[in-house]
Amino acid sequence: MTTTRVPFTILTGWLGAGKTTALNRMLAAPHGKRIAVLVNELGRISIDTQLIVGRGGDVLELAGGCVCCKVDIKNDLWDGIGDIVARSNPDSVVLETTGIAEPAAILDGLVRVPDAVRDRIQPAGVVCVIDAETGAAAVTARDEARAQAISADRVMLAKLDVATPEAVRASHAVLDAIAPHAERAAFPAGDAGARAMTMWVIEPRKLRAWSERKRGGDPGEGHDHGHDHGHDHGHHHKNQIVAVTFCDDAPLVGERVLGYLASLGDRLIRAKGFVHLAGDARRGFVERAGVRIELRHEGDWGSAPRRTELVLIGDDLDEAAVHRALWSCRTAG
Repeated sequence: MTTTRVPFTILTGWLGAGKTTALNRMLAAPHGKRIAVLVNELGRISIDTQLIVGRGGDVLELAGGCVCCKVDIKNDLWDGIGDIVARSNPDSVVLETTGIAEPAAILDGLVRVPDAVRDRIQPAGVVCVIDAETGAAAVTARDEARAQAISADRVMLAKLDVATPEAVRASHAVLDAIAPHAERAAFPAGDAGARAMTMWVIEPRKLRAWSERKRGGDPGEGHDHGHDHGHDHGHHHKNQIVAVTFCDDAPLVGERVLGYLASLGDRLIRAKGFVHLAGDARRGFVERAGVRIELRHEGDWGSAPRRTELVLIGDDLDEAAVHRALWSCRTAG
């Protein structure tokens, strides 16, 4: 009899980046998944008492099937994972590291995991939360923060609602330099954003070699950009032309929008729409026609609401991935 392996995600990020906020959103979101969250200090997770349906030692059982458990990463991490998997039968396990942890060291510890536990879990990647307001400074000044970003398969940008355009640009620039391999995403407030974030965090991914995580090696090696895991997440068959619509009220950093569209390469056939540009009262208009992608200004907004409305048409475009990437271009103003 084959036992289904439970995806195991490491959620990391520098002190104050927003990891706990992300966990709170995941635990409260109406996603229908049984998620086991392991943290070092259970008291830091601010959970609405209405969500708590039971307590047992260091474990909280939450409405919707989620479980939140305290674990000592240094001493009983793997036993704790084995225990919570056996006790709760979750769909996924998420471990929040301390703000100064090095995820690669935790992943290296997989070789010391008891067989009974290793056979029950499937490493699903490292997600690093970056504070868009102060992330550039932290990653530049702190070796631990830099190692976290380098080791990540995915980077979640937080606090875009308060970060200035300059801070957002600086954060993206640092990540371009040290973590170009990692998919960047952000998720707006509300249930829809929380559900999208949860699925993105727990979705199993093909992982890069641990050696590449430590030294920030070849961005393409071992990284699966197709994310084809036998599940339907809105993906499409190869060479199928797909139209994706993106609408958002938040201001966006224009050059990051252009950078993302350019990163799609030949897969992007056409793009067109208005953009609410950060720090600019003029109405932006972005267009991809032929091989050219441009962002120009077309007067002011007048009485029309300042709102980004884009349509992207291309081969095998993943709607959820497009939304995540464009949400990561948000800023406070």
